[in-house]
Amino acid sequence: MTLRIGFGRTDLTPPLGVELAGFGPFLRRRATSVHAPLYARALAVAGEDGGRWVLVSCDLLGVSAAVVDEVVARVADATGWRPDEIVVHATHNHSGPGTVENVGWGAPDELYVARLPALIAAACVDAVRALAPAAVRHAVVPLEEFAHNRMLPSRDPALLDEGVHVLRVDHDGALAGFVASYSCHPVICCEETSAVHGDFPGEALRLVEAAHPGATGVFLQGALGDINPLYAHGPADESMVALEQYAGRFADAVLSGLGSAAPLAGDAVAVVKQEIPYELAPYDLDELRKRRDEGDDVTYLSLRRTVAALEDGRDVRRPLWVHALRLGPLTLLGYNVEVFHGIKRRLRDALGEHCLVLSTTNGWLGYAPTHDAYEPPADPYPAYEVPIIACHLPFRPDIEDDLVAAGVRAAGRLGADSQWWRGAVVYECHLPSFRDGSGDGIGDLEGLIEGLDYLRDLGVDAVWTGPFYRSPLLDQGFDVADYLDVEPVFGTLATFDRLIEAAHERGIRVIVDYIPNHTSDQHPWFVASRSSRDDPKRDWYVWRDQPNNWTSEAGGSVWEYDPSTGQYYLHSHLVEQPDLNWRNPEVRKALLDVLRFWLDRGADGVRIDVAHMLMKDPEFRDNPPAPGGNHNEFDLQHPDFGTQLHVHDRRHPDTFAALAEIRAVADEYAGRVTIAEIEAMPWADWAEYYAAGMHLPFPFRLLETRWRADLLRAELDGLYAALPDGAWPIVALGNHDRVRLATRLGPAQARVAAVLLLTLAATPCLLYADELGLTDQPVPVERQRDYFARTHGGVSRDPSRTPLPWTGGVNGGFSSAAEKQLWLPVAHDVATLNVEAQLRDPASMLRLYRALARLRHASPALRRGSIAFAGGTESVLAYTRAAGGDRKLVLLNLTDRPATVPLSVDGRVLLSTVSVGIRPVAAGEFELAAGEAVVIDVERDHADH
Repeated sequence: MTLRIGFGRTDLTPPLGVELAGFGPFLRRRATSVHAPLYARALAVAGEDGGRWVLVSCDLLGVSAAVVDEVVARVADATGWRPDEIVVHATHNHSGPGTVENVGWGAPDELYVARLPALIAAACVDAVRALAPAAVRHAVVPLEEFAHNRMLPSRDPALLDEGVHVLRVDHDGALAGFVASYSCHPVICCEETSAVHGDFPGEALRLVEAAHPGATGVFLQGALGDINPLYAHGPADESMVALEQYAGRFADAVLSGLGSAAPLAGDAVAVVKQEIPYELAPYDLDELRKRRDEGDDVTYLSLRRTVAALEDGRDVRRPLWVHALRLGPLTLLGYNVEVFHGIKRRLRDALGEHCLVLSTTNGWLGYAPTHDAYEPPADPYPAYEVPIIACHLPFRPDIEDDLVAAGVRAAGRLGADSQWWRGAVVYECHLPSFRDGSGDGIGDLEGLIEGLDYLRDLGVDAVWTGPFYRSPLLDQGFDVADYLDVEPVFGTLATFDRLIEAAHERGIRVIVDYIPNHTSDQHPWFVASRSSRDDPKRDWYVWRDQPNNWTSEAGGSVWEYDPSTGQYYLHSHLVEQPDLNWRNPEVRKALLDVLRFWLDRGADGVRIDVAHMLMKDPEFRDNPPAPGGNHNEFDLQHPDFGTQLHVHDRRHPDTFAALAEIRAVADEYAGRVTIAEIEAMPWADWAEYYAAGMHLPFPFRLLETRWRADLLRAELDGLYAALPDGAWPIVALGNHDRVRLATRLGPAQARVAAVLLLTLAATPCLLYADELGLTDQPVPVERQRDYFARTHGGVSRDPSRTPLPWTGGVNGGFSSAAEKQLWLPVAHDVATLNVEAQLRDPASMLRLYRALARLRHASPALRRGSIAFAGGTESVLAYTRAAGGDRKLVLLNLTDRPATVPLSVDGRVLLSTVSVGIRPVAAGEFELAAGEAVVIDVERDHADH
């Protein structure tokens, strides 16, 4: 594979008289002379696989969103590159002019700012035009006693960078350019005069470029917070000396890196831009008015606009973004806020040492501190009071979780992780009930596209669509009449292609249903098969002269007599769903080609329907009767099904060979996942499906366990004990064939279940609308869609499949169709359960799920860490998740009465199901309210000492 890299540079030095950003009204002095030239330095990268990006670093304090937008538009127009492939970065250089209209830094010079977009864009275009085959090498050069943490010097010295990251780029064996990245305020300035003595990285780049004529250097400013040079301020003469010393040391480190750099392992190139949902801290409008009227000039200027916007009902938030860039093993994350070092450390803990976190890219919003900045003994600093400087309102204190979670998810979208499904959040949307995009009353692919932003903000990594193939829809689409086309009520193949594109743009993968066990009786294969005993497709299905005693989940015998050919065909489900004969090689080939068809169209994986049923007993022996009955109280099955032990009509050992063939096809495509639906079974039997090649076989035993701490603990112990080495489980607590979670457990324990689902060491699979606390809804017989209920004694699954309510309006916002046209009736309590209402309520079920998903993405321990059960009681399930230095303790009170748990840890309660906000916790007795679950960030475990 050929990697191409190019460099570009333009001069941004302002003319004399332009006020400099670092010495505006915030510091009560002016400066208009620049110590050294300012540049826009661009790096363009293109991989052989089509990945590409251009990153321009500007010697400025910040670059306004308006300037960024114009730069991106100019570069896209000149090069044809996509806007998301163009990234603008600022080095946080206080010695340059301001470009961001903001409090504290003075008003930007309009004439100077008007010139910037063309100059910055020119550097990018030059870099793109200079693309040439390149050899890339990388080094990290230590810088000792170079910087310190002014904010928390005694509490967290580990926040300092280990050294300068240096990338050396050669064209035809000669140095063409280099990149240096370091996390520290770059400015060296004078305490006593208005002179600005420059930034040491810029001066260092000029020194290195002088030593290597023709090479272009790019400085990437890392996460800042309050990390400063050990000498940052002083008298004029001392500041000049400090600038020379720091620039010299930094240049020496870069030169050392150029000489010692080793070849970069890998040359993959990718870029992702992802919006970050966030919230401001609570505020009181009257208090803001008071601060506006009684504060200083800076406060007045900021709050005048903010208060006016709030009084008009306008949202003062600006878009928050992260750009993720990949170059070989390196991941660069750039936010449009100044991220503190604690956030960088968490990102590196989650993504590894090759993660570089940049600051102030893509239009500066202000500061995003870690939680320490809100707590004593943090020094007073405007960043803590005004994280979003532009509107003078702070972020919520746990903004760091939003930023870390978004960075982890954006990095995952770069395609570097072929096992992305480990720790991902999967969402079962059940297509007909999710959202109607066409107005016919039935949820469809268009509605799913419309709901993708909701799923992204919920924290979903992959959406399982449910079946959408051509079908008479007698079994919600699991009766397939054409595997290679879309049922018109759900859309078209073009709609599916748009779904793939739109989902991937949002970092959401798409998992489709693969239904290999049976078809509809309207499928052309079966029409041919039943037409004659001599038809070539006769053996594509299972035919017999005489039936055996097997019973169907829908009730009655699994055998249906076909008078035209005088034989019985097998249907494990409805009469209209004949079983395919997987012992026929032609059937296997056809079904594997179906799988390839959807993987070729971009599906990221498949959920294999009834994977345990592909092979039956070839001798068709009778099932033995079930003494005392075999009814499953947790499943919605016909009573007939429980009259026997199903030992011959499913789970035949030959099934594993068939599943291995399916896995082999999936392995032809990088990063695809196989999720196997299998019935509840002993854990040792469940584990065999891993040996057959399944990435994630469902463990339905957990769905069929009574809600008691001791019983759940026993089942989870069994699961993890049986889990093969290196394997990873998937867990679901809700399913489209079962009673809804909130119906089964009640509202309080459904919240506890949410914590369990999203904190276990497993991939959580969330049933649509469980995040709203939706309960089973009565469905009149005349409105029922489930044909399983139409047999004598049959049970309808429709009550658990009613539409997701989006608003409190007509049809709950699910569809614009007349109510009688709806697929199923909407919930009776739509006014309180709908998405809009729950988003406004900080204590709602939806906000709980969003917080849990955010916390999961932000925590290496919760995403992929180990799990250890200990310290629980008869009422409380307790376990610890751990990865590196990240430890989380989860406590779940599964009863309706308070419980006390002994703790050996100090830390913080990050999340509770009964209260909002973070609170400290110390070793000793910990009180859990009735139905309370908590996630505790462990800062110290006294049991370790």
